[in-house]
Amino acid sequence: MTSIEVGYLMVAGLIALLALGIPVALSLLAVGASGLFAIRGVRGTVFLLENVPYSSVANIALIVIPLFILMGHFAFSAGMSEKAYKAAKSWVGHIAGGLPIATVFAAAGFATVCGSSVATAATISKVTVPEMLRAGYDQRMAAGPVAIAGALGILIPPSGILVIYSIATNVPIGDLFIAAIVPGVLTAIVYALGIHFMVKRDLKLVERTRMPRATWSTRVRYTFEAWEVVVLFLVVIGTIYAGIATATEAAGIGAALALIFALFRKNRQQGTLWKGLVETGASTASIFLLIVGAAVFSIALATTQLPTALATAVAGLELSPVMLLLLLIIPYLILGCLIDGISTIFITMPVVYPIVQTAGINGVLFGILVTKLIEIGAVTPPVGINVFVVQGSVPGLQLAPIFRGVIPFIFMELGLIVLFILFPEIVTFVLQ
Repeated sequence: MTSIEVGYLMVAGLIALLALGIPVALSLLAVGASGLFAIRGVRGTVFLLENVPYSSVANIALIVIPLFILMGHFAFSAGMSEKAYKAAKSWVGHIAGGLPIATVFAAAGFATVCGSSVATAATISKVTVPEMLRAGYDQRMAAGPVAIAGALGILIPPSGILVIYSIATNVPIGDLFIAAIVPGVLTAIVYALGIHFMVKRDLKLVERTRMPRATWSTRVRYTFEAWEVVVLFLVVIGTIYAGIATATEAAGIGAALALIFALFRKNRQQGTLWKGLVETGASTASIFLLIVGAAVFSIALATTQLPTALATAVAGLELSPVMLLLLLIIPYLILGCLIDGISTIFITMPVVYPIVQTAGINGVLFGILVTKLIEIGAVTPPVGINVFVVQGSVPGLQLAPIFRGVIPFIFMELGLIVLFILFPEIVTFVLQ
């Protein structure tokens, strides 16, 4: 059996284990170890398994993962989601679709201090969905925008998915964070415009849900009350952009600053800080086990030379850059429906990224496109984790209306992806 054939068997074996419901990290480890055994024998496999688990995580740069997760939990404890929502509502609450639009902007604001799609959706839904239901919106319009807006947490920096993509591909995390700002803001604006026009078509809904216009003094007061969100974003992203701090240093500063904000918050719920520490530890352990499994799988797959062979074969097709990008990203639409974003990146990048490099595709642009597709996967059945999170966060919500509510936003996302492919400068101009 040739090494290339072993590579194909590894891919088939991984798919089989995932189909059987085996955890992704264990599937990657098992398939990677089996591939190493087939290529290098017992001694080579034992040597790598003794060293790779430690070497793959013994990297100071990986500390950004727990620090950004911790920053998100501390930001929640500091009440930043409620403050962002009040500020957004004071500015746009009176227009057609004002409350859902305010929800989108609040989610975008909270996403600047929380790199998790699930955490953003869960936090924002508790604050906004009950108020929208009381205001006269149905479940589709009240919960659907929250589920998709929560996905902004994995695009707007600091993004956990972009950190994982950087680890898997060695694309500089600072470049990814800076490049994601414009697509993130543009996505929030497109969502808001879409909501406005959808609600405006139903005059009865407009009348039923119309909110009084906030006074300028109210707007100014609520905006200043949300100052912590702005400060935290500027400290983290601003220091990276200015070259004052690395991503690791900025993550540490951001986590410490969020903790200070949480400690000085009045009426802070008891136990939220401890819960944040526990959940950060659990999330970090899960991600690090995935990193170990992905490292073993990547080394084994590289040993078979399958990624190189596939990259050469794809290059021989002589496809246009646009066609090649479409060929590479379409599978992520399918994978996003079945597997979480972090696992998707670790599973696919050992095969896909060598093709990206060989074709000369900008690694930052590809990372943003993959993140956008993972956003869609976060609200697409059968997994659609954000939909389940929103439904579980607000008693009485049903799944079907939420899934129906996110459908228009999926088309908006696809339109944005096409826009970024046709005009990549929207993403990359800040890096020039």
